[in-house]
Formats: sequence, C-alpha cells, structure tokens
Amino acid sequence: MMDMAAQSPATQNFSDAVPDEAFVKRALDMANLNALRVALWQATGDAELARMGTVAVPFWSGVYDVIQLAPEHAERVKAKALAFLRSGAGSRLPHPEDVQIRDMMAMLAGKPVSDFIFEMGKEELNFVDYPRGVAWSGDGPPEGREGFHVLVIGAGVAGLVTAIHLGHLGIPYTIVERNPDVGGTWWTNDYPDARVDIPSHHYQLTVTRKHPWQHWFAPQPELADYIRTVADDHDLRRNIRFETEVAAAHWDESAKVWRIRLRDKGGTETAIAAHAIVSGAGLFNVPNTPDIPGVETYRGAFFHTTNWDHRFDHADKRVGVIGVGCTGAQVMPSLAETAGHVTVFQRSPHWVAKLEGYRDRIPDEVQWLMEAMPHYWNWYVFATYYTMFCEDGALFSIDRDWQREGGLVSRKNDALRQALTDAIAREFPDDPALARKLTPDCPPFSRRLVVDNGWFRALKQPHVSLVTAGITRMTPAGVVTDDGVEHPLDLVVWAGGFRAERYLWPVHYVGRHGRTLEEAWAKDGARAYLGMTMPDFPNMFMLYGPNTNPRAGGLFAWIEIWARYAVQGIAALIEGGHAAMECRRDVHDAFNAEVDAALGDCIWGLDGQASYYRNRHGRQGINNPLRPSVYYDKVRKINLADFVLD
Repeated sequence: MMDMAAQSPATQNFSDAVPDEAFVKRALDMANLNALRVALWQATGDAELARMGTVAVPFWSGVYDVIQLAPEHAERVKAKALAFLRSGAGSRLPHPEDVQIRDMMAMLAGKPVSDFIFEMGKEELNFVDYPRGVAWSGDGPPEGREGFHVLVIGAGVAGLVTAIHLGHLGIPYTIVERNPDVGGTWWTNDYPDARVDIPSHHYQLTVTRKHPWQHWFAPQPELADYIRTVADDHDLRRNIRFETEVAAAHWDESAKVWRIRLRDKGGTETAIAAHAIVSGAGLFNVPNTPDIPGVETYRGAFFHTTNWDHRFDHADKRVGVIGVGCTGAQVMPSLAETAGHVTVFQRSPHWVAKLEGYRDRIPDEVQWLMEAMPHYWNWYVFATYYTMFCEDGALFSIDRDWQREGGLVSRKNDALRQALTDAIAREFPDDPALARKLTPDCPPFSRRLVVDNGWFRALKQPHVSLVTAGITRMTPAGVVTDDGVEHPLDLVVWAGGFRAERYLWPVHYVGRHGRTLEEAWAKDGARAYLGMTMPDFPNMFMLYGPNTNPRAGGLFAWIEIWARYAVQGIAALIEGGHAAMECRRDVHDAFNAEVDAALGDCIWGLDGQASYYRNRHGRQGINNPLRPSVYYDKVRKINLADFVLD
C-alpha cells in the first residue's frame, strides 16, 4: 500500500510508452502487491488470487497497521501480473456490482468489511463518475432552479467542490475569494517546504481520477497546481470574484434571501442578494498573530508563515522560529540549511514521528503501473483509505478498563507513546537532557502528531539551538526569554498557527430575529448541527465548521462529503418549492449533547490538554469526537426532517 521507495522522478504520460520487461519487473517490485492482487483478480477472475493470505504491518511508528500480501505469495502475484500485462488483455469486470466490490474489499482486508468501510470506500474507489455527486430526485431538473442563486465563500477546495456540484445541477452560483487565485490554505501557506502529512493518493478529490502525483506526500506547489487544475478543468474561474471578501450578510425574512455586502481590495463595497450561502472559509483562515510585549519595537524582519516574504534572503542570517507544531517543525529544517544560526523557541514539545518516504518522489515505474494495470490505481487508493479508516478512529478512544489496570489512555495509544519516546531517545543517545526536552507529557494525538521533516536531524546541527525558556518580550534586536537571555535575531518566523475557533470570521452574519453569530456562540463557542448548519440562520451551510476536524482520514474526502450534504439541502429546497430551510433547535441541541458526551470518551476531553483545539471557554470545539462511521452515517445524506421548511 504505502511503499515509499525513492526512485527516479516521475514523468507525465505513460499511456503511449511501451517499456521493456526489466522496467515492468521493476514496477511490479515496487507495487503494493495486495492492491495489485485484487486488481488482477478483478481483471481476470483467477481464483488462486482470492485464496492468498494477508498480514498486518505497523506503519508510521505504529499509528496504522497496513494490510499487506503475505510474503510467500509475492512472486506468484508478480508473475501473474507480468503475464497479464504481456498479454495486453482488458478487464473482464470493468464495472463491478456492489456485491462484487464488497467481496474484493474483504479480499484486500483479509476479512469482511463494515457497512461504513464499504459505503465510503466505494466512493474512494471511484469506479463511477462523480461518486460523491448530487442528482435531482426526479426525472429532470425542476422549474425554478435558474432563479435560485447561491453565494459560495472561498475558492479553496471546499468552495470549488461545492461549485462543481452546483454546476452539474445547473444552479447559478458566485464564488467570492479574497485571494488573487484559487487554492485557499494551499495558496496562502507557501512557506519553504510546506507539504501534506497525508498520502497524496488519499489527499485528492473524487472529481478527478489518476492524477499524476509526483510525490507520495505532495508539497505545496504541487497541491496548489492540483487545485488550479480542478478549477480549470471544471471551468470555475468564470464564476469567481477574486480579491473580494464578504463584509457582512443578513437574512431578509420578507424576501427570504441573504443580503450581502462585498468589499474589493480597493475598499469599494457592493451589495448582492443570494438565496443560500455555502461558506468554505474553513478552519485555518485566521492567522494567530503574536501577542508579545515589545513586538512593535523589533527592527528585524518578522513574518507569519502564512505571509512569507520570499524576497527576504535568510542565508547566513540569525533566524528565530517561534512555534514547534506542524508548521514550525516543517519549516525549520529548510531554514537551517542556509541560515547562519537558527534558534527554535519551544513553549511545549510536540510528538514527532518519522514517516517513511515522506519527501520521496513517485518513481516512473509506479506511475506507469497505475496507468497500465486495470484497476490498480483504484485499489491502491482504496488500500490507502482502508489503512486510515479501518480502526474507525480507535487510537483516540479512552479505554476505561485499561486505565483501571494502570494504563494512561489505551493499549495502542500507550504503545505508540512508548515507541515515540524510545525513538526520541535513539535520536539523541549522547544527550538525554535534550531528548527529555523534546518528549511531551501528553498522549499522542491529544495535539496533532508532527511528521519529521528533518526536525531531529536539524536539531543535531551545531548552528541550531533549542530554547525552552519562555519568551517575555521582544526588543529592537531580538527576543528576551524569562531566564534573562537576549537572543539577537535578523529574522523572526512566527509559526503560531491560526485562531481556529474563529469560524466564519470576519464576516458579520445576522440571521433571523436579528440574531448574530456572536450571540449564538456566546455561551461556550461555535456550535452547529453536524458542524454545518444552525437554528436562526436559514439557507446557510458552513464546511469545516465546529467539531468537524476529522478523527480519521484526509480532509479532502470529508470536504467532498460536507459539500455534498450542503448541495443536497439546496437541491431539496428547490425541488420542494420551499423558500427557506432552517435547522431545528431540538435537533441542533441533541447533536451537540451527543458531541459533548463523546468528548468524554476520547483523548481531546482529557483534563490539562492545552492546544488550539480548545477555545477561550475551555471547550474543545475543533475535533470531531464521534467515530467516523457514526458521523459519516449522519452526513452521507441530508434528512429533511431535521429542518423547518417554509
């Protein structure tokens, strides 16, 4: 599945290539043989393939168990695949039925799969066009759709997927984007060496097939290019107003529309109306700016990672990095390559784990095999999905019985913690004091697990210093820590992340009865039904809203699911001839009570865990504590009984 062997750079087009047998054999040596076995069975029906066994192999320090083909079958599968590719035969089963798909999933998993794995996995397999698409329930589009206008906020992935669904239904829409191009967070976060920590073949949309990823874990330029390709392939730019932001929106009860005030980059404001709003503003859209005494006096260069100044040459400079979460740990090694000295300011350590092949390119041979072998790409994608979802988010669950026996969280979480602790000690065998400074005192995943992007290697270099004393103030020359030491710096990189709790900010929303978002969320922060819709705010959906940060899997899959839900609601509104749909208060409150109860059974609900997951009220309003199977069942299809329609 996740064979990350580093090879030569990938090329773009393999469909016309006729490789020699040595090339093909190398491709088969690099293949995920379990996915290849299932693809070969789908193509040939060879019963021997179905009888072969599997084994579970730990991956990423034991975070996941990858289901691989038992080693004794490897050569047999490669020989069968080579013979099939030599033959030039096509597939005997290009369009499998559900029962056949489920049997093949069980073949790959080595056991029967759950309804959840089957239903969501079938979408990931992408055997049909737009497996997460939305269709009219009747024989054709209803009257009135062309007079219904939707405002989509943001031209990141969420906004673009929403637009694709609306476009297929023929529903008019306008996207408003504050940046000069599409991409959202992957346009904004262009700091050095930014990349995903989810495999590229899962961090993709089902509106595309066989995208020729160049890296196993795509860097920011590749992701930005992918998102631009999605926008261009679906001709979305003609409906986007770039460098424009939504200043305010209020619900006009008499007309049953949202009255919206837009502002362009020059400050000019215009007014528009929309029958519905879908906000794809996302979770990470408000940078967390520093609140350090004296910051305004600092005379050196200073920028947030979301506002990287690529004109500044940090070579041979004294660079300070404030923040050691995912962003800080990712960018620091790149800075250390050329800086004269790097000072890392660590308030509290994060768990950092090595991920095999994290920076590697995908070999030409693998690219060719995904094109040449029928269904291999589909089953490779499914195998990646299965690895991430098969345990249904169990790593985050608290095992009370295990705790009563003296455990900390659960058998697997504690084992992961020990493995990560041992790995840190092995990195610094001659400096146990430094190893202790880098070892957190919280369970893995109570904060986001950080992928080692050269973090440990950089910390071993003599021109890199780790400072664990707290920052008290900034001076014109640099940073002063609470031990009284001043650290002279030419550049300070603020890797403080985002104010994630500020959903939909800074738009001023006013719903029914003059109710504002600030009033709706005054008690304990942002809440919504399924993280997407709220009482008093009709015809409004938010994607990546409160308590939706996924417990398992890549974000792009969940974005597609949320966008589908929102567009299903809009389509039902039009088909039913309704003017407005508003989430019922009792439904909203019952769901949030369920979320609060689930928080008590997972690590995000543990006392003393400080991170951006918790809002100013102390409530964890970011992550979704529900099992992925439970949440998927709720959002797979909209239930109109949850809404008041008028």
